[in-house]
Amino acid sequence: MSAKKAKLNLDFGHGGISMNFAKAYDIQPRNGMECDWDAGTFSFNTEEFEEFPGSSQNKIDEVRIKTIAAIIKKAVSDWQVETGCDFDTVMEVTISASFFEVFSFPYSLNFAVLKDITEEDMKKIEDCKQPEKILQIPIPGEKIKSLTSPYFTLLTEKNIVSRVPDPRNRKTKSLGFNAYFIIKHPALTRLLEIMREDGDKINVYLSCEKSFNALASKREMEGKTALIHITDYMSEFSVWDNSELKYLNNKETGLRELREAVWRLCLCYHKNPSLMEQDFELTQSPECMQRFYNMVMNAEISDDSKELLSAYDCSDLLEYISCILENETEESIKYSRLNLPGKNKSNTGLTISNYVLCYFAREAIRNLLLGIKQIIYNDDFCRPEFVILECPLPLNGIEKLANEVFEIPVRRAIVKWDGEMRSDLSSAGVGALQNLIANNVAEKKKTAVFQTLFGKMFSKVS
Repeated sequence: MSAKKAKLNLDFGHGGISMNFAKAYDIQPRNGMECDWDAGTFSFNTEEFEEFPGSSQNKIDEVRIKTIAAIIKKAVSDWQVETGCDFDTVMEVTISASFFEVFSFPYSLNFAVLKDITEEDMKKIEDCKQPEKILQIPIPGEKIKSLTSPYFTLLTEKNIVSRVPDPRNRKTKSLGFNAYFIIKHPALTRLLEIMREDGDKINVYLSCEKSFNALASKREMEGKTALIHITDYMSEFSVWDNSELKYLNNKETGLRELREAVWRLCLCYHKNPSLMEQDFELTQSPECMQRFYNMVMNAEISDDSKELLSAYDCSDLLEYISCILENETEESIKYSRLNLPGKNKSNTGLTISNYVLCYFAREAIRNLLLGIKQIIYNDDFCRPEFVILECPLPLNGIEKLANEVFEIPVRRAIVKWDGEMRSDLSSAGVGALQNLIANNVAEKKKTAVFQTLFGKMFSKVS
C-alpha cells in the first residue's frame, strides 16, 4: 500500500528556524486543495540554534553547522517514522531578514565630457539592468536576488546628483541607477550546501515572497503594496507592484523599543510610587504626557535599577497594551489599572495606569513605524497604496496607528490554512506549502529505507 505524501518547508524565519509540513489525508490528494492536506509545524529551539547564523559574516563554525544539520535530520526522521509519510524530492527553503543582508550598489556609465543622453546611451544602461548583467557585479557573498531602481541618476557639471524617471535629452557626465542585492549569510549558505549534497531539489526563496502570496488580497496584489513584518530586534519591509517585488530592506529596530519603553515606565513607577495617585493629572494634558514620556525615555538608568527590574519582568504587560487612547475620567482611571510587576514578576501591590502604559506603547510603535516609512519613502518609487502589517504581539489598534502614520489603508495580516486562522504557522511557511501542493509532484522518497531529502545529506555529518 502506498504511503501518504508530505511536503516540507524549512523556514529560516523571523522567530527562528522551523520545519513546516503539509501531510496528505489520503494517498491521492488533489493538487492545490488545502482541505486535502493537514498543515503543521515544529520548531528547533535547542541551544545549538540560538543566535544562528550569528552576526559575524567572516567566521563559519563548521562543527556547529553540522550539529544543526544532524538535529534537523533526527527531528524530520522521527516525524516521518511517526506519520508514515513519504516526502517529495522538492523542498522549499524560506529566508527572512535575520539571515540575509541588503547591499546598495550605484552603477553608472561615465562620459569624458558633459553630453546629451541619446537613445544609444539609454540602450546601454537598460542592457546593464538585465538580471544576467546585474548578477555579474562583484558583490561579496552569495546573491539571493537583485533589484534595480526604476529611477536614473545623473551627474551634472556642478557634480550634483539628481534622480529622474526619464533622463532622455538631459545633459550629464554620468548616467546610472541604483541596484540592490540580497545576500545570504555565509553560515546559512554553508548549511544549504550540506543539504544539497543529497542531490534533491531545494528551492530557496525570500520569506517575503511566500508571505506576500499567502497574505495579499486581489486588490493588494494588483496594486502597489508594502509588506511589513516587525520582530523583536528587526523589521523587514518589502514593496510590491502588481505582485512583482520591487524593493526589500530591513532595519535593526523592532519590538525591543516597545519592551524598553514599558520597562522604563515601570521602573519610574517603582521609584516614584506617588505616581499611582498623580497619573490622572498626566492624562488630562497631552503636553504633560509628552514631557513625561521624554523624561522617562531619556533618563539614565543605573545598574542598581537594572537589578531591581528587567524588561522580562514586565513582559506580561505587553498582552494588555493597546495603541488606541481613550479619554480617562477621574473615576475610570481608578479602575483602569494594571498590577505593576516586581523582580521575577513578583507581586508588588502597586498598580500602573493603563492609559499611561498605552501612551508609551503608542509612542514607541509610532516612532518605529515612522522610521520604516522614512526608509521606504526615501525612494519615491516605493511609495505604496496599501500596507500589510505582521506583528507577533496583540497590540490592539496597531493597524489604525499605522494608518495614521502611512496615511493609506493598512491591514493586519491573518495567516490561514484551508480558511482557518493559524497562529502556529508562519505566513512564509503557508505560502511555501501552498506552492508545493499546487505543484504536486509524483516522484517521492520512500519511507521504508528513509531515502528522504535528508537521507544522504547528513551521511558526512557524523
